Amino acid sequence: MITQGSSQTGTALLYVPGNSFIHRMNPLTKLVGLLWLAATTFMLPPGGMATIFVATFLFGVLAGAGKAFIKRLILTLGPFAIFLFVIHGVLIERHDTIQHEWISFSPEGAQYMLKILVRVAALLAASMLFVTTTHPANLLKALDSHGVPPGIAYLIASPLLLLEPFSARARAIRDAQQARGLDLTGSWKARVKAFPALLIPLVTLALSDLDHRATVLDGRAFRARPFRVVLDAPVDRPYERWLRRALLIAIPLQIGVLLWL
Repeated sequence: MITQGSSQTGTALLYVPGNSFIHRMNPLTKLVGLLWLAATTFMLPPGGMATIFVATFLFGVLAGAGKAFIKRLILTLGPFAIFLFVIHGVLIERHDTIQHEWISFSPEGAQYMLKILVRVAALLAASMLFVTTTHPANLLKALDSHGVPPGIAYLIASPLLLLEPFSARARAIRDAQQARGLDLTGSWKARVKAFPALLIPLVTLALSDLDHRATVLDGRAFRARPFRVVLDAPVDRPYERWLRRALLIAIPLQIGVLLWL
């Protein structure tokens, strides 16, 4: 089976178009780099993880994805940071817990919360850098061009490919329910009560869509051959291939050192 077409013809919910050097890198290089960073963050102290966070954040801004990058980081890390602070800084009692009337606070718990938060922030920033500079169709072509089995390639790329239609379907359900009189602008209690009316149709349509997608893939002989040929595969420079090999060798070595220590 031959795959073709421009990687930028479709839309992607998280992808931000650009022409930076990160956009031009082969998607597999960025994917392997993300895996390496994920393994590295578990070995570094908080200062090293903060450095990774700042570096990936700056790369995201330089790549032209600054606005989307900052917005998604705040929306994701903000509630998570509040949750961690409440759990570790307030609710869990420690030997240094300070009680003031009905409020308690643990400096040690706050420090532990920061350690967790900076690790998650580094991983999230690296993941955001990958998805905002890599179009899902490009990722699928890169996997196919390197002989990855079609089923595994689709399993890796399909979550990113399905985000946009899934989001569009959610908006359509919201608009349809509002047209029927569903109140989504009232108090938070009214919004909570209205949530099942939005979630149930979305889940039902998603489940019914699975069989349709499977039928379409079977009709196109998606897995008839062990690999697919790509006419316009992403550019794969020699230095990127060597970089991927070095990072793939470094990942198990880092994990082995971590387990040994």
